[in-house]
Amino acid sequence: MNMAFKIYTIAGNTENVLNLRQEIKEALEKYNTVEVYLLQPGIMYEENKEWKTVIDFINEWEGKPISFFSNLVPLKDISVPITYTNDMFFAGYQLYKKNKRCRSLLSLLEPIKRGRSYFWDLLLGESRPNRDLLHSMVIKHPIKRKMFMTYYRNDVASGHWGEHVVQPRQHSAETLNGPEDRYNSQIRCSDLIDPMIYNQTYYTAMIETVIHKDFAMFSEKEAKPIIAKRPFVIFGSPGHLKAFRQLGFKSFSPVIDERYDDELDLEKRFSMCLDAMYQLCDKDPLMIYDQLSDVLLHNKKHFEESSWQRCVSFDKDL
Repeated sequence: MNMAFKIYTIAGNTENVLNLRQEIKEALEKYNTVEVYLLQPGIMYEENKEWKTVIDFINEWEGKPISFFSNLVPLKDISVPITYTNDMFFAGYQLYKKNKRCRSLLSLLEPIKRGRSYFWDLLLGESRPNRDLLHSMVIKHPIKRKMFMTYYRNDVASGHWGEHVVQPRQHSAETLNGPEDRYNSQIRCSDLIDPMIYNQTYYTAMIETVIHKDFAMFSEKEAKPIIAKRPFVIFGSPGHLKAFRQLGFKSFSPVIDERYDDELDLEKRFSMCLDAMYQLCDKDPLMIYDQLSDVLLHNKKHFEESSWQRCVSFDKDL
């Protein structure tokens, strides 16, 4: 039985892609099948004075005995097999079941009740152009008064960390290595739910690191509210929520106006999302949680108990 030859790559730029393309060609000459594991989904590269994405690169190999594995969901036509590999938590999708520290953080979350300080939390982290744009839009929008927001840009503290959460030394993505974390050494500071924030807000907003019309990606930003059973909005790719549903999860329409997900223009999409957040503030949060209780429970169980991270059908109509 011939085993597939596996290539693991962190390729992310033009030079990396040239090297990866050559590595794949050489592997195809020697082996019957090749599997390529893209450890960094946000590949952007320049070719013939045109910028292309990871989806363009994958489609190069149509008809070849090759398949790809990555934590991205295609948002445009793809002609080569791709398997979704979940690394929302690098430490594994059962992190909040198996890790003592994480179980403790979940236990500190209070039942939803009226009178919390804010409706939304938004932790922007380090400076990025899209985050600069969103930050500038938030401070001009009435949602600002309803929101707990941090944006530390290039400061060491790239998030808000309560007394129960580990303060990162340099970056929120750094891993933890304490005795509580021996389940897996890939637990990151940013994987930790902050009860101080969740207990003073109702809903979560997030912006993904990579925003592109060709594909969507997911990270701990979505995983934490899923585990905590919180509604959320995503400042991401056009079709980000559609991709979320393609993974077997449920989004929050019509309770939350999710028409922003269909808007192709970035700034208009962000504006529509802010408006949807503001509209939700006029509704009783206890009523909202009651209306979404089945959805929130489904998402948590789907995340922690099913094999969704390996069994994905990219149905464009979802």
